[in-house]
Amino acid sequence: MAARQNDREGDREDDREDDRDDDRIVFRVAATPTDLLKAMVVRGIVFHDEQGVDWNDEFDADDTAAVHVVGEADGQPVASGRLVLLESGWAKLGRIAVREQWRGRGFAHGMVGVLLQEARRRGAVKLKLHAQVYLEDFYAGYGFARQGGVFDECGIDHILMTREDG
Repeated sequence: MAARQNDREGDREDDREDDRDDDRIVFRVAATPTDLLKAMVVRGIVFHDEQGVDWNDEFDADDTAAVHVVGEADGQPVASGRLVLLESGWAKLGRIAVREQWRGRGFAHGMVGVLLQEARRRGAVKLKLHAQVYLEDFYAGYGFARQGGVFDECGIDHILMTREDG
């Protein structure tokens, strides 16, 4: 499953000057070891290098059973996310990341859209995620609602957010 995104909604104005086709990204479910490696590279760059998450915390047992999605632009992996299918119709979105130089182009929106579509396709009707606190409004825009207070995950403040499509 591949999806192409060309919208620039949510883009920030800045003075980037280069020759990349910045508004084109292709998302796909990781179907090969190379796709999976590309998703993991994005996660390593964003969560470990940028946010200081320990390698031992970033990669976990859910990675083996998860549905991983990778986004590529200009021939490079620039976005990733995963979907963990749980019991009783639940699925958990997570590890949603966009490399710094590709942020502000709507790619995170595209990734969430692909993950939600994949969750529906696989029968999930109840969704949850652990959102970094500053992203609460972003996920609320997709119908997720905060449940409870702030908790620490890998040294970063998070909140539980849920959504029921039932």
